[in-house]
Amino acid sequence: MRAGSASLVALALVLAACGGNAFELETGQCLNEPDSEEVIDVEIVDCAEPHDLEVYRTDDLPDQNFDPALIDSLSFEICLDAFDGFVGTPYVDSELDIYYLVPSEESWSEGDREVVCAVYDLSGAQLTGSAENIGR
Repeated sequence: MRAGSASLVALALVLAACGGNAFELETGQCLNEPDSEEVIDVEIVDCAEPHDLEVYRTDDLPDQNFDPALIDSLSFEICLDAFDGFVGTPYVDSELDIYYLVPSEESWSEGDREVVCAVYDLSGAQLTGSAENIGR
């Protein structure tokens, strides 16, 4: 059973084209953890090299009024739904956890509804290679 783990949430998705554009992140891309909650850009890394995160799902949130708590809850559910199948082990037993990026209020008002789901190692160690079917 997972003890004391917490999902990390970046509550804003505001981007510039320096390294990588988070609006264009795709499943299978690896990156290093952004250094703030307000994501300006992302550092995309070859998955064969040490990295913090691997994107395993992107999806759109339902169109509704901007509600950070509801967006957080829905985003976690979207990411959790795909976690077991990607990692190859149940979430509650995994050494990996969920990290997700969600729209800011500003980008939401401009029509952004995308949640980006990624995995990271709970120990804080970087991943090397893909986490797909890693089974841990």
